[in-house]
Amino acid sequence: MLKIGDKIKSLRKAQDITQEKLAAYLNISYQAISKWENGTALPDITLVPKIANFFGVSADELLCMKEIEETEELREYEKVYHENNRLGKMLDNIVISREVLTNYPRNYQWMLNLSYSLIQYNDTEEHNKYSLEHGFVEEAIKICERILEDCTIDSIRHSAIQILCYRYRGVGKEDLALRLANEMPDLYLCRDHLLTHIYRGEKQIEQCQNVLLSMIDSSSGIIGMLVSNELMGRELTVLQKAELIETANGLYKLILNKDENGLFYNCRLCRNYSMLAELWCQNGNAEKAMENLLLAEKSATNYDTCDILTEQKYKSLLANRCTFNPKTVGRNWEGTLTGMLLNTLQRKVFDCIRETENFKQLMVRLNNIP
Repeated sequence: MLKIGDKIKSLRKAQDITQEKLAAYLNISYQAISKWENGTALPDITLVPKIANFFGVSADELLCMKEIEETEELREYEKVYHENNRLGKMLDNIVISREVLTNYPRNYQWMLNLSYSLIQYNDTEEHNKYSLEHGFVEEAIKICERILEDCTIDSIRHSAIQILCYRYRGVGKEDLALRLANEMPDLYLCRDHLLTHIYRGEKQIEQCQNVLLSMIDSSSGIIGMLVSNELMGRELTVLQKAELIETANGLYKLILNKDENGLFYNCRLCRNYSMLAELWCQNGNAEKAMENLLLAEKSATNYDTCDILTEQKYKSLLANRCTFNPKTVGRNWEGTLTGMLLNTLQRKVFDCIRETENFKQLMVRLNNIP
């Protein structure tokens, strides 16, 4: 009944009927109908059949029962989607997103859900091959282009632009990616930064801290990009690369200095410690390599534990208003971070320490984790 006023107004305008004409048919005042449409009053339940007959619709449609059923159905789909996302089941989410879009072809949020799942199915060589064979990236691009053509919701459009900027370059459309990126506001004009100047009190503190966490995560990621051979890596020595990765880790430690378990950020730390271990192996420093592998193990174990943790606050002074909710954490791989670390340790670069006792013990521990 809550949406019946909007429905009456929609039907009345679609059929070019005045409030006065409908009022005369129902033998009530047109002011009563005006109140229904403004949401300040509801029609008497006994009038519902007459109103439905007048417009030639069912009572269920007038009462928006179909819309309520659709909303409930989509909520159930969302629960499954988010759980799959938490477990890294990207292919399952591709299937469920396509199923939803069969029934709701113009649901832009689900078009976006499908696009993200398509581009994130790349955690293994096998998945990359499957994605390539089935044109997942090209499909995601087409969906996002359609979103930009038809959708007027800025948040969804911006997410579609993000996907296109990331993926256009890989299909030879860098010029289009540049155009889209240059049309977006710069860093200091984005929503999160603007809200730090609008909120007041506790809300402002929380917003500032969340932006700070986001910024250090982004900065650390950019350092990792710069170290890669595609960017600065070719001009850096092994020791310079290690120094930069340690700087990236230092950013997390600087802000999260009282959080021994960095919660979500353990995923980033594990990656960085693994990179450091490889670099120290290349440099012939077995002790440093092993030291970083043990730190990677600790971070991976902490991250995997996040799946069973409840929502909690960070403890560090610059993040103590920020909340970590493990239910919102998503990943694009199935399995555990310790499992990924175990797979990383198969690389040839670790042969120089493979026969050491510490490395053997580490492999035993990782192999025994469920």
